[in-house]
Amino acid sequence: MLGELSIEEIEQVLTDNVIGRIGCADGVKTYVVPVTYVYSDGCVFGHTTEGLKIELLRKNPECCFEVDQMKSISNWKSVIAWGTFKELEGVEADKAMESIVTRLSPLMPSETTHVTRMGPISDKRTSTQFNNPIVYQITLKVKTGRYER
Repeated sequence: MLGELSIEEIEQVLTDNVIGRIGCADGVKTYVVPVTYVYSDGCVFGHTTEGLKIELLRKNPECCFEVDQMKSISNWKSVIAWGTFKELEGVEADKAMESIVTRLSPLMPSETTHVTRMGPISDKRTSTQFNNPIVYQITLKVKTGRYER
């Protein structure tokens, strides 16, 4: 059965998950990229480094955010929301990073479970946990959700 998620179900999907996708565009190029995030008070919080996503969001802060919750091919929930990107600084950024670290740390591999190499390593890609990450907020204005059970 296909259907629409209630407001409460949409909020639960956004809260329960930590991996979503940001869709951004500058009028010429459209880019969709997976991100880790924390959801709180109608906002998505994340961190990153300089790159195409930030370049596009700085040009056009209006963006889309999407999250899927998959149990099987015929049992899923999906939320799509539209909002506005904003870079955080100072106390706002520190508070957001604390929330991100608190939420994501338990999901990180430990020293004994971490695979030494999980795919190609890029010399252009740096850790977002160090080197002054860009901390951001997306204030969600419109949210919609669908499901199949």
